[in-house]
Amino acid sequence: MLLGLLTVGAYGFTFYSFGVFLEPISTDTGWSKTGLSGGFALGTIAGGAGGVVAGRVFDARGPRPVFAAGLAVGSTLLLLAANASSLLAFALMWGAGHGAVSASLFYNITMATTSRLYPHDRAKAFTVLTFVGGFALPIFGPLAGFVIGEWGWRDGMRILVGIQALLVAPAIILVSASRPDSSADESTEEEEGYGSLREALRSREVIQMTAMFAFSIAAVSAIQVHHVAALRAAGLSLGAAATIAGIRGLISLPGRGALALVQGRLGTAGATLTIYVAMAAGTLLLVPAGHIAFVWAFVIITGFAFGTIVPLQGLYSAEVLGNRRLGTLLGAQAVVLTLAGASGPLLIGFIADSSDSYRPALMLIAALYAVAILLLLTRPRRTKASGRPSAVPAGSR
Repeated sequence: MLLGLLTVGAYGFTFYSFGVFLEPISTDTGWSKTGLSGGFALGTIAGGAGGVVAGRVFDARGPRPVFAAGLAVGSTLLLLAANASSLLAFALMWGAGHGAVSASLFYNITMATTSRLYPHDRAKAFTVLTFVGGFALPIFGPLAGFVIGEWGWRDGMRILVGIQALLVAPAIILVSASRPDSSADESTEEEEGYGSLREALRSREVIQMTAMFAFSIAAVSAIQVHHVAALRAAGLSLGAAATIAGIRGLISLPGRGALALVQGRLGTAGATLTIYVAMAAGTLLLVPAGHIAFVWAFVIITGFAFGTIVPLQGLYSAEVLGNRRLGTLLGAQAVVLTLAGASGPLLIGFIADSSDSYRPALMLIAALYAVAILLLLTRPRRTKASGRPSAVPAGSR
């Protein structure tokens, strides 16, 4: 629960609130939205790169130093951004502050912590973590709008930095997940895992898993960024499209809550396959979306499925990578997935602009899921004895 509250604070301010601040900052200062968005992109990239460092510290010393450093450095830089007198200063301070928070307080660290705390009950633990974390947008979206309306964007940012600190601090004080003792005789396969990044990079299993996640995250990011515009292209008004998008976000919460049930019945790989198929099929429903029934089918199917993608990805990674160097390996994985998440919306936007239609773009998103499905179906399998990929045919279980 404490890690879930930390997630609400970290994602709620630096990730979800930025879109609310964008227009007020631009209107008040005259700074371009492109330049402000550049600060957000800088933070995303910095977070991916910094995740490797944060992961190494986590593996060596546990989560507390990572949480504390990320909160202290990130809060300081974000407060400096609130005081910025130029666009360049704001973009640099926000980017660095966002990067510090995302590297040390996002899922790459909290999932590693959860996996270490609950190695034999990961699915339920990930369900709690991501379900509570899923309230970041419903809480911080309206909250950001309120503080900006009452006190302006500069004081609003200062207030949200304080609220973020209040949500993160309990985890720093109370959560402890020390590095597993790799010399223990009774350590499990999951506790051992890959011993180094170099060893993991030599594994076809790890490479193929990361590629699978990259294609799926590119598709997820693309539909998240463009689905309102796609709904508009399907004939909905802006107000209706925005409302439906909000409903889709709420529907993701039951999806997160059902993670343990779905994973328990289908296994991690089977659940992941089911979710990818659902996301691909749901996205394709928008292609002929001339009827509102298709729109609602898209909202329900992809909303529910979207809620399980991130926790399933963390659960799958923990099972494959093991706890031994999980922080480092999730940090390295985050670098790849950050780039994939940034490239998906850009590619889809280019195709939509070039074709003057969202139909080819939506079909490409479904194709990205199809590649992820293919990578999942052809993944190497492990032998129980060695813990390494075996030569079992891809179609077997």
